[in-house]
Formats: sequence, structure tokens, C-alpha cells
Amino acid sequence: MTLVACSAGAPPGQPGSAEEFAAGSPTAAPLTGPANDSGATDNAPQKMPPAPPEAPPPTGRDVVKTATMTVTVADPGNPVAAADRAAGIAGDSGGRVDTRTEYGGSELDPARVTLTLRVPADKLDGVIDRLKALGTVDALDLRAEDVTSRRVDLDARITALQTSVDRLLAIMRDARDPSALIEAENALSQRQADLDSLRAQRAALGDQIALSTLTVDLIAPDVGGPAPQQYRGFLGQVERGWDALVDTGTHMFLLVGLMLPWVGAVLVLLALVYAVFRLAARRR
Repeated sequence: MTLVACSAGAPPGQPGSAEEFAAGSPTAAPLTGPANDSGATDNAPQKMPPAPPEAPPPTGRDVVKTATMTVTVADPGNPVAAADRAAGIAGDSGGRVDTRTEYGGSELDPARVTLTLRVPADKLDGVIDRLKALGTVDALDLRAEDVTSRRVDLDARITALQTSVDRLLAIMRDARDPSALIEAENALSQRQADLDSLRAQRAALGDQIALSTLTVDLIAPDVGGPAPQQYRGFLGQVERGWDALVDTGTHMFLLVGLMLPWVGAVLVLLALVYAVFRLAARRR
């Protein structure tokens, strides 16, 4: 004869009793056995189907690749055009541009554009080789992190939690004790939240494995902002010099206008001082 534990609110042998998931853990399957002496076979606990066998672990390794490179662009003062070409290279490889930051430069710093690219992991080396053609590579840093154990751990935890959720759903479906039903609902809410969190972590890890992160810093060779299009070439530089001369003359003219009130005030002050000295000299 099989002994079946029961709660105060459920008859012996009835599914959905609180003991079936003591302390909120539904990992133990319901007890089964032959019919009792009274012959009430309808109330006997139903045996849960066994969990499906786990798939064998993959033989490959899961690697997260990241790279950072700094390039001085070949086109003088035009890192923006180089950034556009870099974005096109990433798009051709099946990747995308996550972030783009542009800095126009100043009298002390060169213009630069920083890109964060996401490219397929198996095409990372080819993308880097194509980006090298944009100019001179000043720095290149490649990193690879093996995350196989982390991925396996997440998969195992997701499988275990999914099994737990399925068992709780079965208990709730067959439960007739209100207190046992409430306890199962509370346990299900917590396990479902944990399961959703693990699935989000697994999706993020899978994205990092599939798409490598490449940060590209494109820098102009000279300080200052990019030269306007009309100043390219020899004649463009002549025009640039003439514009600079005109700007200097304009600023000098404006400076004279700015100083005129001060000059007038100084002349008036000098005239007063001179008059005072003349008056003092006559009294002597």
C-alpha cells in the first residue's frame, strides 16, 4: 500500500495539495501507486510525463569578439567622408552602425568621427582589412572572450526553469484546494519572472556572439576643422589666402571703430590736464 501525504484542506491522494510543491519547489513529481482499499481510483495522483532528454552540447566554442582601431584618414581634413565609407563597409558585410559621434576640430585638436560598428563575427577580419585602406592605422586592438560556459549555464537554467513552470501550470490546472492554488500562483509568478530575465540575458549573449563590436576612431591629419570644398587645390588655397586678407582688413577697420570713442576720451582728458597746467603756470 502507498502512503500519500495530504494537507489539512485536501483529502488524501488528491492532486493539488500543498505538499506537492513544498516550500514553493515543484521539482518532485506527484506520487503514484495502486488504488487504495476504498477503490477511489479517480482521485489518484496523475504521473507527470518525463522531461525530454537534453540535447548533446555543441562541439564548437562560443566567442565574443571586440576590436578598437584608430585611423588617420588619407583625405586631409575630411574624416566625415571616411566615416561614410566605413559605414558602407559595415553595411556591405551585413552589419550596422550603432553610434556615430562627430567632432569638427579646433585650433588645438583635429576633426574626428567615432563609429561603433556591429558586424558578423566571421567577417570581422575582412572588415578591418577594408577599413585599413581609409588611411594610416595608428592603433588596433583585437580581443576574444570565450563565453561557452556562460552560454551553457544559461541554457541549463532556462531549461530547468521552463520545466518548473510547466509543472506548476499542471498543478494549478488540477488543484482543487484554494490555498494550494494561491501558493502555486505565487511560485509561478516568481519563476516566470526569473525565466524571462534569463531569456533576455541569453538573447543579449547570442547577439554579442553573432555580431562583433568594432569601434573606429577616424582622425584628420591636421588640427582645425575640415577645409571647405571651395578651398581644395592650389587655386583654392589662393582664394583662401585672399579671404583671410580681406577678413584681416575688415577686423582692423572694426578695431579702429571700436577704439575711436576711447581715443576721443583720452584726448579730452589730456586737454583738461594741459589746461590745468597752463592755469597753474600763469598764477606763478
